[in-house]
Amino acid sequence: KNITEQLSIERSRQIEQNRKILLSIIKTIILCSRQEIAFRGSNNYGNVMNINDFNDGNFRALLRFRVDSGDTMLGEHLKNGPRNSLYTSPGIQNDIISICGEIIKSKIVQRVNAAECFSVLADETRDIGRIEQMSVCLRYYDQKDKKIREDFLEFTPAVDRSGKGLATLIMGCLQKNSIHCQFLVGQGYDGASAMSGYLHGAQEYIKKDFPMALYVHSSAHSLNLALANACSL
Repeated sequence: KNITEQLSIERSRQIEQNRKILLSIIKTIILCSRQEIAFRGSNNYGNVMNINDFNDGNFRALLRFRVDSGDTMLGEHLKNGPRNSLYTSPGIQNDIISICGEIIKSKIVQRVNAAECFSVLADETRDIGRIEQMSVCLRYYDQKDKKIREDFLEFTPAVDRSGKGLATLIMGCLQKNSIHCQFLVGQGYDGASAMSGYLHGAQEYIKKDFPMALYVHSSAHSLNLALANACSL
């Protein structure tokens, strides 16, 4: 075969090999995510295959475990691959986690839109950086599994914590994720006036645009209030 064909075959072989290597790394990242274990240790540098006295994290340890279990292609890549494209850096880990998150979110949105009937659940809390984070979840009927589901959609910073500001934030989150808001039939929040107020609460502003979206005080929050009050008696 001529030079061009040989180069093309070699390039195709290299692409296929890189995909198999990346698949091993992605599976390791998904394993850590599913098991909810930390990725990185106190020292996260150097060649992955070098066994050190310090703990370099679960992700790197699991990669070595894969190699020990017979993943020779990954082992060769980690030992002799180019330093600038090992696909094991914290930045690459975060990129793959974000991509996995987007895929999961897209599947949730597809199920919600197929249900043609859903409620939005939201609450906010301050994170370690003193930023108010709004947690947005969706409750809907999964036609495939024939059951009610509640799925987390995303965190979004809440700068304007007035009723109108929170309503705008919630609806913006739904619209940004291509959710068909005409199917919104319920709202579930805590009893704070900014969320539940019948004049200027978030639920009232949303109900003006979507009259079917009835507000229900979160059952979990009601139970928490009842227990807290009972404990003080």
